[in-house]
Amino acid sequence: MDRAHRIGQTKQVYVFRFITEGSVEERMLERAAQKLRLDQLVIQQGRAQQAAKTAANKEELLEMITHGADKIINSSDAMMIDDDIDAIISRGEERTVELNSKYETLNLEDLSNFKSDASVQQWEGEDFRGGRERKSNYSVDNYFKDTLRAGTSKVDKAPKVPRAPKQITIQDFQFFDARLAELQEREIAVHKRLNGIPAMPREPQPDDTPDKLEEERLVAQKFIDEAEPLTEEELAEKEEYIAQGFPDWSRRDFQQFVKALESYGWDEDFEVYANEIGDKTPEEVERYYAAFKEHWTELPEYARIEVRIKEGEAKRSKRQNLENLLKQKINSVRYPMQELELNYPTTKGKVYSEEEDRYLLCRLHHYGMQVDDVYERIKRDIGEFPVFRFDWFFKSRSPQELQRRCNTLLSMIEKEVEQNKVEEVKSKGPKGKKRGIEAVQKQEEEKESRSSTPSTANVSAKTTKKKKTVK
Repeated sequence: MDRAHRIGQTKQVYVFRFITEGSVEERMLERAAQKLRLDQLVIQQGRAQQAAKTAANKEELLEMITHGADKIINSSDAMMIDDDIDAIISRGEERTVELNSKYETLNLEDLSNFKSDASVQQWEGEDFRGGRERKSNYSVDNYFKDTLRAGTSKVDKAPKVPRAPKQITIQDFQFFDARLAELQEREIAVHKRLNGIPAMPREPQPDDTPDKLEEERLVAQKFIDEAEPLTEEELAEKEEYIAQGFPDWSRRDFQQFVKALESYGWDEDFEVYANEIGDKTPEEVERYYAAFKEHWTELPEYARIEVRIKEGEAKRSKRQNLENLLKQKINSVRYPMQELELNYPTTKGKVYSEEEDRYLLCRLHHYGMQVDDVYERIKRDIGEFPVFRFDWFFKSRSPQELQRRCNTLLSMIEKEVEQNKVEEVKSKGPKGKKRGIEAVQKQEEEKESRSSTPSTANVSAKTTKKKKTVK
């Protein structure tokens, strides 16, 4: 209604509000009239600070929502009415006048503390405002303190089983004596027998039957029942076997040791192996190396380890051969950067210039192929070499790309050497070719015919010499 006047309305405006009788809408209308009257009083008296007190609290909102619910639920009359619209409007006008007159007589203090007669604690004719008494001194902290102080009922616990003897986890690569496993099994069996721990069946496999598992369990139980404690000599023997093995070598250390053998082969300096492993000293590696070399054929992984070592040896041999070929190629000329000739198989797809390839081969020969970060060093040298200061393609190559290019150049040199050997063999002719009987006889006859004349010449020469000496 206010907005209708604000947009320039000068004529009288009629506002019809349709309110459901006995519902929350009626309470909302009553609350709106109360607020409107309260706003008028506040504005008139200039006490705007009292406006904050007009907000409805939780109890008042509940009263508004439940207003008329009892009447609707308990009513037996029909909710629909067939009255004339004029009768409904006239009855609404009377209720509006009654509502306005109710609030016009109240002052500011009465409106601020106004409460409806209805209450949410009244339902179906009963008053629930009495309620139960709440303890004024109730404290959650005190409640839990009392509960915890009383404690729960104690359950009789079974006596603790004594701790089992300390056992060494035996791995095949730790090279323990087989006798150590027997002593440890006896020690555990005695512990189970003394503490009444029965033998349990193992985890079944796909091909296992219940009878087989039960039979194995009975055998294990018999071993427990008949086990004898270790004597002092056997305990000392057990400690000796532990000291002879390598309990501080983990699976990772073993794998790193095998990797070192693959990379460097047998009979290398122990410090090299230790650097590859990382956690072991050269003395520890030397002791483990001796045991490994003696018993490594007994390992379940022996075949795989042997293949890895052989493949590593083949790689080292090939790398050494390529390094020798590169050395011969570089030393074949006096100024490699200017005179080194590279026999490219084809020029199709060639992205590196000959000068760049020469530089790569020279730097690779300078550092050697055994260096780990050789291609990182070559890349750094390319950036510092003044000849390539404007060669953005060459300077932007990664170490991996430089490595691939060097491998291509090395394979090209290897093929060139093999081709030169083949041509050299062809130029010398066939050797050791089988000849037939006729060819052999013919060759002998030619030798005899050729040797007849020189032999006479030699005889005559000898005679002349003798004659001369006689004179």
